Amino acid sequence: MSKKERVSIYSESFKWEVVQSVLEGRMTKEQARVAYGVKGNSSILYWMRKFSGNADYRTDHTFGVHKDEMSKSKEQVELQSKVKELEESLRLANLRADLWHKMIEVAERDLNLDIKKKYGAQPSKRSEKK
Repeated sequence: MSKKERVSIYSESFKWEVVQSVLEGRMTKEQARVAYGVKGNSSILYWMRKFSGNADYRTDHTFGVHKDEMSKSKEQVELQSKVKELEESLRLANLRADLWHKMIEVAERDLNLDIKKKYGAQPSKRSEKK
């Protein structure tokens, strides 16, 4: 190895992220190599084989060991999108509630209507008879 060449050391989480992007079909190995700045031409393939958990990767190319982790990450993505959706629904519901309160205030002020329930108010004589 010449003095100019350096060995790049990547973290396991970085390697797993790159492998996931390839396995999920977002990128090809070459696209991932360029996008993530991986210097070795076969590094990603090596990482895929490493994460497959197969002792003899040439006979069985399935990625079964980390499949549970991948499905969890997909579940997490789905849950995160559901949380965002629910947060947006809550935001809209709060806006509607604020709008209704403002409408009631305006109606009471401008139209001289008693809309809000007055606590401690005496019931009407009609409702007492029932």
